[in-house]
Amino acid sequence: MMFSVRRRGFARALMGLAIATVVLPAPLASATTGSDAGSTSGSLQSSGLADAVNPDWMAGLPDGTGLTELSLPGTHDTMASGASVFALTQDTDLPTQLRAGVRAVDIRTRHFRDAFPIHHGIEYLHTNFTDVTTALTDFLRANPGETILMRLKEETTPAENTRSYEDTLNWYINDNPATRDRLRQHLWRPPTGYDGRIPSLGEVRGKIVVLADFGATTPFGPRWAGPAMDIQDDFELSGLGDVARKWDLVRAQFEQARSGGPQTLYVNHLSATGNPAALVTGTVPVTVARGAPGVVGILPRAQAYLEAGGTGRLGVVMADFPTADLVIEIIARNFG
Repeated sequence: MMFSVRRRGFARALMGLAIATVVLPAPLASATTGSDAGSTSGSLQSSGLADAVNPDWMAGLPDGTGLTELSLPGTHDTMASGASVFALTQDTDLPTQLRAGVRAVDIRTRHFRDAFPIHHGIEYLHTNFTDVTTALTDFLRANPGETILMRLKEETTPAENTRSYEDTLNWYINDNPATRDRLRQHLWRPPTGYDGRIPSLGEVRGKIVVLADFGATTPFGPRWAGPAMDIQDDFELSGLGDVARKWDLVRAQFEQARSGGPQTLYVNHLSATGNPAALVTGTVPVTVARGAPGVVGILPRAQAYLEAGGTGRLGVVMADFPTADLVIEIIARNFG
């Protein structure tokens, strides 16, 4: 099934891209041309995530370990590897991310024509929820000792539907022949009387745990931003000069995860982008993550922080363009 954004929204997105391309500021020009300005460049050179091979790292952890106790590599806007430069947040596909060790994914679904195409804002990412389900369950079938946290978010404006978002999700779980058997086997369903807690690893091995970021009358999993979660997601920057402030928030959340309550799932977004005015200065996900001339990005700052030593929980670390080294450092916190 093919999906598209509404014509008017798509036209605006194309116009914005065309205008920005004509007046590309230096940081974004570096990102779009692939030129390398050094270790802090916003270049679109590969993250190297495909070099990491950690498909079964959770299998060696005790069943009694709470998911809240873990340090989990994650990807922000997981499916946006083929997006425009303004929406681009990853340079590897979902199977590559999972094989590298990523165990938290951010899946954004528009409710359109009683189905779930995957979007980043108004931009359709040329994939759908069936594709996501297939990739996740294929991985879990091959690696039954693992679990995957899936933030499932209702994204942008719903259109042309005959039922609720919840009803369409239940259709994928119970009726859609392409997904029902997979989700019945691999989707964790909260028990009767569920109180919103985050389960232990032993309860959910081989399962997808939904972090529900949508309205529903019945629980599909822990509520995103609910009482069991503590989230840092300050994502809108005034310009590249604002990266240092974002890093201060990231670092503070790392420290909070280290010392906070063991039953709380700490989520730390390394990801950010510019506000509408800042986009024309080249403040987009890739330059925030990797940096630009004169600006050290969030990824090298995080890498230096982790390599400086220390132990303790990091929580769920949601990143744009995570590197193999960053994923390995996060995983290592579970065994140190």
